[in-house]
Amino acid sequence: MSDPEKNKRLLREQREWSQRHALPSSLPGAAPFERPNPLSGFNPASIMVCVDPPSDNPDNFMAAAGGFPSQALGPTFLSYGPMIAEGDVVVEEFESFMFGADGTLYNNQYCWLQRFADDQVVEMREYNDSHHAWLIFGRHGGWEDLDPPTSPRRRNRHAGDDGASDERETVFEVVDEFELDPRMLADEVPSADAPPVPADAGNAALVRGLRHARAAGDPAVVGTFFGEGYRHFIAGERPFGWDHLPIEEIYAPLVEHLASPLTVRYGPTIADGDLVFEEMDILAELDDGTVYNNWHCFVHHVRDGRIIQTREYLDTRHVWAVLARWADWGTTPVQPRSTPRRSNLPAIHSTSQIPTMFCEMERWDPFDTPAR
Repeated sequence: MSDPEKNKRLLREQREWSQRHALPSSLPGAAPFERPNPLSGFNPASIMVCVDPPSDNPDNFMAAAGGFPSQALGPTFLSYGPMIAEGDVVVEEFESFMFGADGTLYNNQYCWLQRFADDQVVEMREYNDSHHAWLIFGRHGGWEDLDPPTSPRRRNRHAGDDGASDERETVFEVVDEFELDPRMLADEVPSADAPPVPADAGNAALVRGLRHARAAGDPAVVGTFFGEGYRHFIAGERPFGWDHLPIEEIYAPLVEHLASPLTVRYGPTIADGDLVFEEMDILAELDDGTVYNNWHCFVHHVRDGRIIQTREYLDTRHVWAVLARWADWGTTPVQPRSTPRRSNLPAIHSTSQIPTMFCEMERWDPFDTPAR
C-alpha cells in the first residue's frame, strides 16, 4: 500500500510540470518540445473508459477521435476538483473545455480513478458524459449509431462481439451484490430520523450502510442517510444534470420493460475526509430481448453523518440507446452546446491547459533557431 498524501502530491507535481511545458520554450537552447498528454505525462499500462466505444472497428479510432479536435480553436482547458485518496488510489472529478470552429463547445464532465505503484500511475479508469461526446465528437468523427445490446457489455468493446457474450464483466472488485427493488430507482427523500449506522462508524461505513438499506428495499430507511438540502447531480444534460428529471421518470422504461431481476454490484469504498467514492454496475434483461448494463461511479459528500450531495457519472449514451426509445424525454433530442454548462465540481482546485490533440497550430510549433 502506498501513501495517499504522497500520491496526491505526485499527481499535483506532475500536473504542474506538464503545465509548465504546455508550450515550446521561447528561450535559446531549450529542450525539444514534446506535447504533454491529458494524463500529464503519466502513461498507465491499463486505461479503461467505462463507456461503449465510438465504433466496433478499432481501425476507425483516429477518425472517430480526431474529427472535432482537429478543427478546435485553441488549447484544451481542464479544471479539477478536490482529490480523494486512500491506499494506492486517487480519484478526481474534472471538466474539459474545447472550443470548435463550428461554433460548438466540448464541455465534458469526468471522474477518474488512478492507481499508483512505484510513484507512477499504472491504471486509470474513466467515467464521462458519453452522450455529450457523441453529440460533439460524433458529428465530425462519423460515430456509428448504437443499437440496444442483447448481451452484457464487454470492457472497451460492444457487447456480443466475442465468444463470451453471456458472461458479465465488472471493472472493479465486487464487495456487495444484490437484487434491487425497482422502487429504489427514485429520487432520495431526506428524513429526520437517524440512519441505522453508528455515528462514529465513519463515512465509508455510512455509504456501505446505504447500500444495505437499498438492498432491503425500504425507501424510508434509505431517506435517513441524506441530510437537509440534499442534491443529486448526474453528469450529463437533460434528462440528467443538476436539475435532472425525477429519477423514476428517467428509469420508467427500464422498470416497465423488466424481464429479469435488476441486479447491482458495488466495489470498495474510497474515503478521504468528507468525501466517499464508490463504483457500481447494474444489469437487467428487458422484454424485447435487449439488455441494460450500465457502469456508474459516485462521489458522496458527507456532513455531520449524513450525505448532503452525490455526484454520479455513468455511460449516458447507453441510457439513450436502450431507454430513450420508450421514454417521453427521448423525444426531445439534446442539442450540441455552444456555451459552458453548469460545472460538476464543488470547487475548482486547479486549472491547466494542454495542446489540443489532433489540432495543429502555430502555438505549438517550436521556435526556429535564430540565425547567427
